[in-house]
Amino acid sequence: MAEGNATIYDIAADAGVSIATVSRVLRGEANVSPATRKKVQEAIARRDYRPSSIARGLTSKVTHSLGIILPKLLNPHYAMIFTGAQEEARKLGYTMSLFPWSSLDTDAYDPATMLVERRLDGLIVCVEYLPADHEEQVLAALQQLKRVMPVVLIGCVPPGYDFPAVSNNNAAMMKEVVAYLVSLGHERIAFIGGVEQDKDPLRRGVGYREGLREARLPYTDSYRVYCKGTAEAGRAALAAMLDALKPEYWPTAVIAMNDLVAMGCQAEARDRGIPMPEQLSLVGCDDLFCAPYLYPALTSINSHQQQTGARAVQLLISGENKHETCDWELVERASCARAHI
Repeated sequence: MAEGNATIYDIAADAGVSIATVSRVLRGEANVSPATRKKVQEAIARRDYRPSSIARGLTSKVTHSLGIILPKLLNPHYAMIFTGAQEEARKLGYTMSLFPWSSLDTDAYDPATMLVERRLDGLIVCVEYLPADHEEQVLAALQQLKRVMPVVLIGCVPPGYDFPAVSNNNAAMMKEVVAYLVSLGHERIAFIGGVEQDKDPLRRGVGYREGLREARLPYTDSYRVYCKGTAEAGRAALAAMLDALKPEYWPTAVIAMNDLVAMGCQAEARDRGIPMPEQLSLVGCDDLFCAPYLYPALTSINSHQQQTGARAVQLLISGENKHETCDWELVERASCARAHI
């Protein structure tokens, strides 16, 4: 194995032990049997293993504390990411502290100083919903943090961000959703959610446009309504769209930027007496725990949030400089049906 390629996970596999056991050996802890310690040390020598900056610190009284910065803390999507990250960190002998996006509000406080003062050994940062007027400052803050601790990004990571990352290709997800609805005969397909100023090529709105183009369907401003990612905003957005259109031009399918927005759309359609999915099909994104229990049960994109959080922790601790793309799958439920035009 070439120098620098082996990771703590390779050592654990070679020695036939858990990652936590390898960590204990690296820390020099006494609660490892001599035989096990020897197997791990032999695997380290055989692989010419060079611990990452976190692992090197394991023998120098570091805190074994990691941090994760997430936006929209009331959204269960991010709670699932945190759950996955926290559980993986626990397995590896670390604690995980949660910080809101305001931790990177560079007008209020220097984030690098604040996070270093917390004596973190590494940081995961979700870069979804970057404040448009702070994007340059946030990137500068991330680069500053990178000089003092390992940083791994998650979310829809913009091109050109030179960090290890576990990224979502939200554009590809939305193209798949559009193609799915087109396969059901839908031509009037609306998309609700997001911000108009967002120009990131991997965002959901971009995928929606590309999906329509590939299906040779026109993009219609009336079918694109921007809103925040909440149920209340989704309900208001669908109401505004329908009020602005004659009923004969109403969309036969709506894609919501997330399941919360979809919940709001579903409530608005129900109150207007619009039968779902007979008259209106609906697709969400994130496949939250509530999706199967809505009525009708919500078709949604599952982006495996817990696995994303866990993998980010693995990259952080191993020191692997990789940019990986999350898997996803469309989970079909009763909220979608063939179009009746």
